[in-house]
Amino acid sequence: MSLRALRALRIACRTSSGARAGVNSLSSALASSRGVALAHVITFVSTVVGSVGSQGCAASEGAGATEETSGVQTPNDRGTGTSVSELRLAPPFYLGPIASGETKTRAYRNPPRFQAYGFLAKGGDEVTADVTSINGDAIAWITTAGNDILATNDDSSSGTTDAKVVYKVPSGSPLSPFRIVFRDYQLLEATFTVTLSVKSSAPITCSYNGATYRPGDTFRANDDCNTCGCMATGAVVCTTRVCACDPEAEPWRIYYGTPETCETVRYTCTPDTRSFQNACGCGCESPSHTPLRPRRAAQPSPKP
Repeated sequence: MSLRALRALRIACRTSSGARAGVNSLSSALASSRGVALAHVITFVSTVVGSVGSQGCAASEGAGATEETSGVQTPNDRGTGTSVSELRLAPPFYLGPIASGETKTRAYRNPPRFQAYGFLAKGGDEVTADVTSINGDAIAWITTAGNDILATNDDSSSGTTDAKVVYKVPSGSPLSPFRIVFRDYQLLEATFTVTLSVKSSAPITCSYNGATYRPGDTFRANDDCNTCGCMATGAVVCTTRVCACDPEAEPWRIYYGTPETCETVRYTCTPDTRSFQNACGCGCESPSHTPLRPRRAAQPSPKP
């Protein structure tokens, strides 16, 4: 039986209460895909209905019947039956990252049983993963990077075998890696198209030294030499060039220790200053480069 015929039968059985509708759909698919004469198709349909009857729909579930709950799955149904232990015993083959709004196409062949794309999401994000195919039967999951199942779907509606998985990341969760895991329902060869959508309920920001920045913002690093930037993921990335220091030319800094004593010296910075450490020593500085004058002599006490 061709894959196209099997898909047609499965869809028809799920949308009809009788086996005859499924068999009729099967005969149409066979006629178009194999060029069988209409008279032969009618004969075939009569034979199947007479000998198989309602068993035709049950047979259409094939190998996948042991993997999921029968019937139409809702977009966030968790009843597919595939367990966390199964994903851990047969870890998905990682295909690389996929970004929100991106679509990727992948040929599926078992083994590996599962394939997966990775993405990042944070608390409050609404994630939708669409896995479609013109020659396969998609079943998909959203999991953690450790293969813990969070949501799954087989058929996004009663008239399709494409999958749509929907998951909302719990509020307050930090930016974390997730996976879109998929395979063919019957474990047959197929080509799948995966599309990811991540909608954020709150804008992404970066936090650095008590200040908040938006993606694309640049600002000075703690050493007042390197430059940092706020990334679209909420991460802060800074340059790493070696910086020169000159205490006499830095009026916004008060040095309390030398490179040799910074590990043992103790000092306290005022609320309008912050601690720093560089190649010349350590102490307190003004984030806005306001001169800290007059300089006062450092009175550090060794750490106990």
